[in-house]
Amino acid sequence: MGRVVSARASLPVLSNVLLATDGNRLRLSATNLEIGINYWIGSKVDQQGSLTVPARLFAEFVSSLPHGNIELSGVDNVLTVKSPHYESKINGISADEFPVIPTVTTDPVLTLSAPVFRDALAAVVVAASADEARPVLAGVYMYVDDGSLFVVATDSYRLAEKRLELPEGAPEAFSVLVPARTMQELVKLLGESEGEVEIYVDENQVMFRIADVELVSRLIEGQFPLYRKIIPEKAETSFDIATAELARITKVASLFARESAGSVKLEVKLEGEVSVASNDSEVGGNTSSAECEVSGEDGEISLNARYLTDALTATKSAMVTVAMSGKLSPCVISPAGEGATDDYIHIVMPLRT
Repeated sequence: MGRVVSARASLPVLSNVLLATDGNRLRLSATNLEIGINYWIGSKVDQQGSLTVPARLFAEFVSSLPHGNIELSGVDNVLTVKSPHYESKINGISADEFPVIPTVTTDPVLTLSAPVFRDALAAVVVAASADEARPVLAGVYMYVDDGSLFVVATDSYRLAEKRLELPEGAPEAFSVLVPARTMQELVKLLGESEGEVEIYVDENQVMFRIADVELVSRLIEGQFPLYRKIIPEKAETSFDIATAELARITKVASLFARESAGSVKLEVKLEGEVSVASNDSEVGGNTSSAECEVSGEDGEISLNARYLTDALTATKSAMVTVAMSGKLSPCVISPAGEGATDDYIHIVMPLRT
């Protein structure tokens, strides 16, 4: 939960975690006013109450204790934590000052497998922008079309799209634009779950419920780019290659591209070879090559090495297909080989050299 807490909060209480009894459970809540999280823990409650305490100190102290039960009690905004051989008093702030985390009371729009949704988010969120000056590019776009859920992100230099088949009864129309920071936090939460995740939406909020955890976030206003226009329908050159092999030669070339904005040049030869080259006037240069299966004609393109590496990592496939049509057209990376599916693409825009 500490990842949601504001490190440099304008309000001191935003650096705290709320501990509140809820029937026979203890609710832990944290928020940075953009994302809120509620986590319920089974407990034996002797007296109802609530209190906020510094999130980092509380988390580090509790995680340092030996396994077993702990006893919590609060008097005058001071939390006492007891366990065998340990006792600590933590000064807190009244729960009355803690912001209310919005709740979404509608029925769930979608219910998905947590591991499947986690993998989909992890595959696309890397392509979202970290610059919030253009909010729509700092988000992950989800929409339903023709019985499938599409999960998309782009920072205008790269784009990733994952398609998930939905069961019968899924909504015919649905779309939300969620902050990428929310999705990054959700990926971590889903990594701990093998069950299902429920998605709730109202006018300006989205909530993800996983077992005893709720993650609530604001939605981003604005129109996501009409990204399908940039997806090439065909390619002049494509090659299939082991993902690890292409990642290796890209990594080696990138060592010599640090002073040139990470630019590396891919050259594909019809006889079955791809080379990745980089040059720097101060450091030197490198050319690494690997065997591949080529279709079409010879080709070359310059790409950002980090974006290419991110795409290969996100693809999660032993083999990939890399497709291009000249130096100025988008480069498309997708899964290849035995068992590969056509439900994921990662596009990297070319660099002008």
